[in-house]
Amino acid sequence: MKKKRANPNKGIMFGIMAMAIVVLAVVVFFWMWCFPDGTHGTEEAQTEYRISLDEGFRGDSVQLQINDSVVFSRRVAADSLEVVVAVPDEENLLMVVRPEADAVSSFELPSEGGRVVLRNHDETVSMEAF
Repeated sequence: MKKKRANPNKGIMFGIMAMAIVVLAVVVFFWMWCFPDGTHGTEEAQTEYRISLDEGFRGDSVQLQINDSVVFSRRVAADSLEVVVAVPDEENLLMVVRPEADAVSSFELPSEGGRVVLRNHDETVSMEAF
């Protein structure tokens, strides 16, 4: 016949569980107190660029990068092509990479955004900003 004794581990486990519930309630209380409207992500201002590939790019493999992010990478099939890109407000650098010609050109983009026209004359890329 087995004697019924109080299990001391059971009391410790109930104490730990009660303490965990109290700590969770305190954390939720302070969270609601510090952030009454919840947490909202900060929205960065975006600048929009309309990049047009005009003369001399037909049939070329072109890769456009803005601040180390590839925004366009494929072969240009038409005479002109427009790529619309929205990037965060900051100093933006446009890199035009033509892997088949083994050429890289870089341009400083205007800070207010707008239209950018790229032209390829005699294997050199030129940029006009409007």
